[in-house]
Amino acid sequence: MSKHMILLLEDQPLISLDIEDALGAAGLNNVINLRSKQAALEWLQKNVPSIVILDLHLTDGDCYGVIQVLHDARIPFVVYSGSEKPQDWENELFSDGVWIDKPADPAFIVSVVEQKLAAVSARA
Repeated sequence: MSKHMILLLEDQPLISLDIEDALGAAGLNNVINLRSKQAALEWLQKNVPSIVILDLHLTDGDCYGVIQVLHDARIPFVVYSGSEKPQDWENELFSDGVWIDKPADPAFIVSVVEQKLAAVSARA
């Protein structure tokens, strides 16, 4: 099992499975998959993932509150979304994030995650 805990916030099961499979193939198999922002906010009160992959919009609304928690805790994240990039993306709130437009090759998502994890490890 990977030493990195990855939180995946995606409400579309097939996309979740594709990402989880690609992460697992790269040896990143400690993945927690949640489908709502409320579940994510509750989970984040008790847990600290190494990185978060999230869709900007889940079943119960947008994830700006989740991104605020991640920013405050300095947890890196990757937004993988079919939505348009917010105009304020360059804002400090998003400074620990990377934006990837849907659709994208799951292997590309994994490579971005690996780069972010390597950067975090280098800072530690």
